[in-house]
Amino acid sequence: MKKIIYLCLLLFILGGCSSATLLGAMEEVFDVNIKILYQDDVDEIVLFLTEDYTGQPMLCLNTFTKEDSSYKYDHGTGGHCQNLDLSNKYEIVNVTSVGNSSNSAVWGYLHNYPDAETVSYTLEDEKGNIIYSSEIEIAKENFIFEQLPVDIFERTHSHHYKVLDKESNTIIER
Repeated sequence: MKKIIYLCLLLFILGGCSSATLLGAMEEVFDVNIKILYQDDVDEIVLFLTEDYTGQPMLCLNTFTKEDSSYKYDHGTGGHCQNLDLSNKYEIVNVTSVGNSSNSAVWGYLHNYPDAETVSYTLEDEKGNIIYSSEIEIAKENFIFEQLPVDIFERTHSHHYKVLDKESNTIIER
């Protein structure tokens, strides 16, 4: 009987942090609302909206683990979060590593730019040479995400971007 109790206790401890869905696994970690914007089960990357301790919106990028049909959110593994100001026009375009993985990405959020269609960006090395450029379509939920090729992030010193409308006119340039 003791062996059965120990086995059940072990299974509860090991299985207590996983869930049948990624959202379920994240809800076990966070006590606030979560909206998953982008989920990649192959590279185990998630981009989501949540709230900070004051209730202000935050955009977060991190990793998770998927084994068989069970998800575990990788809480505390170097994920990136940024507060959002949704009171006026607002945009963020970040270039970072992704959680505890070897992946990197361009990700962000645009608020109150109804004519914005795409974000065109360039990544530059320390000498100002363009080492990578691309254009990302803005999702209907106002976010952008694009995984970078291997080794680009490590060589990136700065980035520049333009938010474009459907006729490729520049709305914002930074």
